[in-house]
Amino acid sequence: MIFTRLAKGSRPSSALALALILAATGTAGAIAFEQPAYAQKKKKDKDEAKSDYSKGFIEVYQPIADKVGGEAPDWTGAAADVPALKAAVQTDDDRMVAGNTIYSIGTNTENAALQLEGVEMMLASNKVPAEAVGQYNLLAGQLSYNGEQYAKARGYIQKAIDLGYNESEPEGLVAESYFNEENYAEGLRYLATAIEAREAAGQPINEQWVRRGLQMSYNNQMKSELGEFALLFAKHFPSQQNWGEVIAITAYGGGWENPEILDLMRLAREADALRDERMYADYIDSADYRRLPGEVQAVIDEGYSKGTLPRTDSYVAEIYGMAVDRAKTDKADLSGILTGAQSASDLRTIMTGADLALSYGDYAAAERLYTKALGMTGADADLTHTRLGIAQLEQGKTAEAQENFNAVQGKRATIAQLWAAYAGQNTGM
Repeated sequence: MIFTRLAKGSRPSSALALALILAATGTAGAIAFEQPAYAQKKKKDKDEAKSDYSKGFIEVYQPIADKVGGEAPDWTGAAADVPALKAAVQTDDDRMVAGNTIYSIGTNTENAALQLEGVEMMLASNKVPAEAVGQYNLLAGQLSYNGEQYAKARGYIQKAIDLGYNESEPEGLVAESYFNEENYAEGLRYLATAIEAREAAGQPINEQWVRRGLQMSYNNQMKSELGEFALLFAKHFPSQQNWGEVIAITAYGGGWENPEILDLMRLAREADALRDERMYADYIDSADYRRLPGEVQAVIDEGYSKGTLPRTDSYVAEIYGMAVDRAKTDKADLSGILTGAQSASDLRTIMTGADLALSYGDYAAAERLYTKALGMTGADADLTHTRLGIAQLEQGKTAEAQENFNAVQGKRATIAQLWAAYAGQNTGM
């Protein structure tokens, strides 16, 4: 900060040059207050407003300027003069310079409370240049946040955002202010709204926002929000690794039963994202070698071939042996089972046939049987729509699959929407 002597008089004139530099990290540089020498002063623009400093303020301010303006500035001594400086303020110009001075004293004495007080005084003066008001509000918000004044921080940061100053993506800080108050629902709602706004504007989405939403919803067992952020993550940051992450966190944070876990693990396998032994184990258990032995056998074979499942695991080896034996019987009878299911009138026989067909890769037969089951009393419509969509997607019928995924409601909606997102990414829909 440059401190210069204010000319005494009732209404001295000066030029006030302000520069608040905010990097992406939100750190602030010095705010400069300058007064050119009258001997070198050029003719002012006729529309330039004259500054209005009170005589009493100048008398209090000048010794402070002298104290910190030399080669060995006494910032600690200047800090002791802050109460007197504040008491001397009478005009908005006084307030602007006082705030500027207090902010600089706070910066040089590492006193964040003084920094915040100084910025707030400058904003209250209405003398901050219009193009810098957003920056000053953001700085006030950051200082308030660091001081754990979270409600105040939100007010300032939101004002900066409303003024169009959002290059440093301060929405994330607003969300964090709610999390620090343990108001997780409101923080997640704000974060989701901020992401939605960026989507609508065609702007890139901050991956850390989505990851933070996943983390907070998972940690606090918020199933609905978890599903929302899982879908955002899969939609905006698709990759083999990320699909594995989003499916794992959905599976382990959603309180699912085996039928739902099975369809999540099927998606992980489809995306080549079965990333660890636990996911393979959950796939094996949810498929159940007694019901779908062929699928269990295929999954274990895959885990062995990739080295993800250790062949030394005696439990898996035992399950594998039983699955292989049962699969032989299933395959020998599969044609008759599917024919019987197609002509059956009871829902259980039809769904058993549909599930076997899907498991063994006879997707056309699975599609016919799931379609038949949908029209029957007692059918689990959400499960059936999910698996009908899977059967159609495997046949390349993406539009039909999307329609069925989008028809799923209730607790399975998250699973179906993840399948729909995957289908869209891999077919361009």
